[in-house]
Amino acid sequence: MPAIPSQSTINRHEKFILNSVGPGLGYATLIVGYLYTILSTPHLTPLNFVAFSALQVGYVVVVTWLYRLVWPDTEVWQIALGLTLLAIITEAVSLLSLIGLQWDWLMFLVTAVLSFTILPLRPAIGAGIFLYVMAGVNLGLLENWDWSALYPSLLTLLPAFAFVAVFSLIVQVLQNQKYRAERLLGELEESKAELEQAHRRLQSYADEVEELAVVRERTRLAREIHDTLGHYLSILTIQLETIAKLQERDPERASVEIAEARRVAAQSMQEVRNAVAALRPTSIATLSLAGALAQLGEEFERSSPETALTLDLETELPALSPDISLALYRAAQEALTNVRKHARAGKVLLRLRYEEGALELLAQDNGRGTVPTGATLEGGFGLVGLRERVELLGGQLWHGPAEQGGYRLVVRVPVQSVPAAQPGAQPSSVVTG
Repeated sequence: MPAIPSQSTINRHEKFILNSVGPGLGYATLIVGYLYTILSTPHLTPLNFVAFSALQVGYVVVVTWLYRLVWPDTEVWQIALGLTLLAIITEAVSLLSLIGLQWDWLMFLVTAVLSFTILPLRPAIGAGIFLYVMAGVNLGLLENWDWSALYPSLLTLLPAFAFVAVFSLIVQVLQNQKYRAERLLGELEESKAELEQAHRRLQSYADEVEELAVVRERTRLAREIHDTLGHYLSILTIQLETIAKLQERDPERASVEIAEARRVAAQSMQEVRNAVAALRPTSIATLSLAGALAQLGEEFERSSPETALTLDLETELPALSPDISLALYRAAQEALTNVRKHARAGKVLLRLRYEEGALELLAQDNGRGTVPTGATLEGGFGLVGLRERVELLGGQLWHGPAEQGGYRLVVRVPVQSVPAAQPGAQPSSVVTG
């Protein structure tokens, strides 16, 4: 027999197990060959009959063992042993013709079919040639090497071997295509199930992202409402208290405060409209950060004339994104609001610096140094919202009593990766009050 290829060259699934046609045709052909040989032998002896029947049974046993053995694990030596035993039994049956039994040439074809079914193409062709040569040797022995009788038999036998080879290869190809189609269908079904599962996960993630976006938007809106309306309403509250005190003893001053209250109310309405439209303060939308802080300082001076404000904004600013400008503006707005409401300070410093790729805002007063319980910067929404703004930008916020007295708020935000230029970002003049 020709050499058996390595295990890696034998695809058992495609070339052996699924080819159930091979053993089926083999059994049928064996039965036909057995009956034909027994019936056509002119002088059948008990020895011939027993030997032939035993070899036929042994052949069936080897075929059955070989096909059942191959699932799911088969060693190369097992396949080689099985095919070798089949070839030996085939030759033994053929040699029985020398003692009077009819020559069973069909067994050669069955062995060839099994070889083409089990082996890859090249080893199968080698096995077919080997079996054809064996059949030729047996014919030569039967005909005493009389070429005049041997040559026609060999020519007759050659198309049979060729037909067996072609038929086996066609069946093998069809079976392989069927197996591959079924395997592909299974893979497609698995892929479909995985895709559906991934789609469900993606839908779940999308729902979570949507819910998170809604929560963030609600938080941002609440923060904007607090920073805009809270700021102006606190100014109005203070002004109305002042008007109530001055209404009888200083009508002129009360009139001035009323006019200022109207202006603040109008500013507040403008902020509400702007918040609905873009959720950004008018000053930040139209001015640079330094300009917006200067305007904020002017509002503080008008509403709290008893507190001297120092604005230190003389710093070279890089290009700032709207989010950074808005966060620092809200920080300054929140600090001045709490100074006005709680600090009872005579002086307050608001300073803006850009150093080492970071923008720092300092708000410090000389007031009591503490914030009453429930005030904005002691855990109220103002501090929470302000800290959220700063942390979203990768910055930090500190607040607490200053060493030299009073209260201090520091916001530091990195600005290295800001892409767009800030219009009008020129150094602002120092404004004092």
